[in-house]
Amino acid sequence: MVNTRTDANLSAAVQNALQTLLPQIRAEIHEEFRTSSGPS
Repeated sequence: MVNTRTDANLSAAVQNALQTLLPQIRAEIHEEFRTSSGPS
């Protein structure tokens, strides 16, 4: 049986991680596109 409180904590932690990581990942992808499309 799944403990709902642990489940909620887990999903909250996941969302926290996503909100922290997503902008960083997006910035890296943006940078990659800029550098790869620039010289060519």
